[in-house]
Amino acid sequence: MCVYIITKHFYSIHDQIKEIFHLYLGFVMMRSLINTLVLIVFVVILSPILSHAESPAIFILGDSLFDVGTNTHILKSLAKANFPWYGVDFFNSTPNGRFSNGQNMADFTAKIAFGESVTSPPPFRSVYGDGVKSNEMLLEALDINSTRHWEGPIKNFSLASLKGKENPGKGINFASSGCGILDATSAIDQANSMTQQLTQVKFVFGNLSSQLGAHKALSLFEKSTFFICIGNNDVNFFALFRYKLDPDPYIDKLIQSYNKTLKSLYNLGARKFGIFGVPYVGCSPLLRVTIKAGNCSKTANDLAQQFNIKLERLLVQMKEDSEEMHYSYANSYNILYDIYTKPKTYNITYVNTACCGLGRFNAMSNCNPLAKLCKDRTAYLFWDVSHPSQYVAKIMVEKFAFGEPRYVGPITWSELVNL
Repeated sequence: MCVYIITKHFYSIHDQIKEIFHLYLGFVMMRSLINTLVLIVFVVILSPILSHAESPAIFILGDSLFDVGTNTHILKSLAKANFPWYGVDFFNSTPNGRFSNGQNMADFTAKIAFGESVTSPPPFRSVYGDGVKSNEMLLEALDINSTRHWEGPIKNFSLASLKGKENPGKGINFASSGCGILDATSAIDQANSMTQQLTQVKFVFGNLSSQLGAHKALSLFEKSTFFICIGNNDVNFFALFRYKLDPDPYIDKLIQSYNKTLKSLYNLGARKFGIFGVPYVGCSPLLRVTIKAGNCSKTANDLAQQFNIKLERLLVQMKEDSEEMHYSYANSYNILYDIYTKPKTYNITYVNTACCGLGRFNAMSNCNPLAKLCKDRTAYLFWDVSHPSQYVAKIMVEKFAFGEPRYVGPITWSELVNL
């Protein structure tokens, strides 16, 4: 309309002058268009920052490698770590449900997204354990109003945060010691099974939807990263009790169940998955002590490798079939194998014996107040019969966060949380 009025006003001007004017007008309009486009791009780039998208929540599912106290709240659970010497190197030397002398893999995973001073998000059971003020506690755990200061993603790890105090990152931790891919595995230690953990995730989603609205809840899940660590107990169970059976049908059953887990989370809105493969578990004190010669369990290590190969194929296929799905696969088998076979490279002295325990390989009992406790925890690969020391947990997650393709792919965990 403006163009029509201006050109009408100059209709009687000489054609040459009019042509010059039209050229000028075209330039002004083009410049205006460019400025508009620049403004749009600026808003698009800035909008995630304005919406605090640089600090997404993280949700953790799995077993004892990522458990930060879930089983403490499960009365019937047989696998608990809420007594000394667990937590001897944690804040105030406090036993806290982690199967570690200090922080565990869940804690170092949280640091990837929220900075060095952060520990794992709180366990679901601690938020909804008694049902008192549960809704408020959920919003606090997720820090919906962004009241806390977040350092942001880190480039490397240190243990400087041990001088401070526990500072749970945004999200919820559902991991339960003894959990397996199969519910039958979880039943051995009365752990929260993967089926139960998925039910808890759905409960959180439903609760958020009712408080924030379905759209905001879905948006939160889409931007958040879901870390999953399961399969270790299924492999251990097979190596200890079912090693004479054909492993192929068992592995296929595990993969089918894992596929259902991933699809359930995807259907809830999850789009970013940090997947922890089964480690080099056959050389843990737990399995070595069951073999007369004290060797590593070849059955367990072979099964872990076969499972991991099929798990990676599953992830590749799911990414092809699922819109906007992203994943980062952590090859825990390779890093634990490298530490075990080349301990001096990592300044580790003891790879066969647990730091805390009794008897052969310190694996004739779990860590407890009566067990022998090593003085230098950083010299040990294993803290107890099957869990890495805090020092090794840091090394492992650091490789997943920033390491080379031998340890993580197709992208790193740090790249995943920043998508």
